[in-house]
Amino acid sequence: MNLKVLRAIANATAANSVMYVTAAEGKPLAEAGLISVNFDYRDPNDPDKVAASITDAGVRALTASNGVHKPISSTFAIQKGGIELPKVERGFKKGFGGGGRAAKYDFEAMEVGDFFFVANSAVKNGDAVKTLGSAAGSANQRFAVGTGEKETVQRAKRGTDHKAVKGADGKNVMETVEVEKKNFTKKFVVRPVKANVEYGKFTALADGAVVHRSV
Repeated sequence: MNLKVLRAIANATAANSVMYVTAAEGKPLAEAGLISVNFDYRDPNDPDKVAASITDAGVRALTASNGVHKPISSTFAIQKGGIELPKVERGFKKGFGGGGRAAKYDFEAMEVGDFFFVANSAVKNGDAVKTLGSAAGSANQRFAVGTGEKETVQRAKRGTDHKAVKGADGKNVMETVEVEKKNFTKKFVVRPVKANVEYGKFTALADGAVVHRSV
């Protein structure tokens, strides 16, 4: 099992993005039931690659692998407690549309209460909230375990290009679907922070964002 490819697909799925795979990359994972592929949706730059998304079985496989694979070294220092998270403001950006790279941050090593800070200047798009939102969302999905129970949820409807369908009013068209309930064995939240503002024992040195493990 190619964990590197599977993890990359999981990251893209959690970020509402698309990852394309070759037959050599995708066939073993698809046959194992870890991913699903869409042969009607191909890479515009390489028609031999098709879109792939992770399945619940794939998420469980990644969760199980976390206990036997060495965690990836973190670029950003993990700090122990002492932070008071700012409240979520109305209109706060979740950031799940970006291409954050979860492998860059050592979520596996974080314990409950741990956090790390990333300045806006440290990410390519200059928006740490958006980048970390994508990375944290991917990490949350990796540590999620299906319960076998179903629930009805509303979510943005997506077209064949995997992008949200917009209505005449410019807003996302919502759809009601039945999905499997998940338990999050670990949960990470992202909050924007301002330079020189104290958040408990932590003071941000620059505008950016913090990722905090809450579960």
